[in-house]
Amino acid sequence: MPLAPEIRKIPEIIGKFNRAGLTKELIGALIKGETGRDLVEDARRLAAEFGGDQLVNVNGIENIPKNSGCLVVFNHPNIDVLLPAILSLIVKVHDEDGPTPTILMGAEIPLLGKFNATRPLPGSISFINRFHRLYPKNIISVPISTTRRDYHSNRFMAAQKAVAALRQGNMVLVAPEGHVEMNNTISPVNTFHSGSGSLSVIASRVGAPTVPVGIWETKRDGLIHVNTGEPFIVSTGNKNGAVSELMFRIAQTMPKELRGPFEQS
Repeated sequence: MPLAPEIRKIPEIIGKFNRAGLTKELIGALIKGETGRDLVEDARRLAAEFGGDQLVNVNGIENIPKNSGCLVVFNHPNIDVLLPAILSLIVKVHDEDGPTPTILMGAEIPLLGKFNATRPLPGSISFINRFHRLYPKNIISVPISTTRRDYHSNRFMAAQKAVAALRQGNMVLVAPEGHVEMNNTISPVNTFHSGSGSLSVIASRVGAPTVPVGIWETKRDGLIHVNTGEPFIVSTGNKNGAVSELMFRIAQTMPKELRGPFEQS
């Protein structure tokens, strides 16, 4: 099983945290067991270290509703593309008086893995859980390794928390792929996480639309693009059909050559 691509990027990301002045703050907060940090302001500081508007081009945030909860679904390129993209997106939505962000995030750091076959880095589950507790209003932990005993129960709890956040009017963000893409191209259909499909079906039932977001990097200039499509309601109550519809909608916001199984659509 190959080394998970996230592992290779950890030193670079730690450097960004250091330069943003966040490392010492967060370590101190973790030691003290603090909660309630401002995710948006921390994101603003970290996004600046990635290059801010000079690196990340965000389009279409007017498609994100301001007065109601919504489910934001996005594809999952490697962490060096995904992290600055999501940081910039939530900062720009906040600055436009948009909804509070609530992000479903993996509850461990993958050490080995390809698509859904992942093994967590030893000790990372405890660390990530403590880190996520710094932002209880903004982060929902979701197990990604099927080898965990609490995989199913904690994913069910995460879904309940996500629905509660939608009812509160938050912008709930989730990646239906749930794993890093290969070559930043949308993954095969049979690797999508049907839980995101279930969440989109429930979102429609509570009156929350789904908003697709495509994220990619152009190699020629190193720019990261975040393209937000128009909100929609899933057309099916079947979780597998729904998650495919989510990824299809995301694909339509991306260049044709990066759409993977949806390239011909």
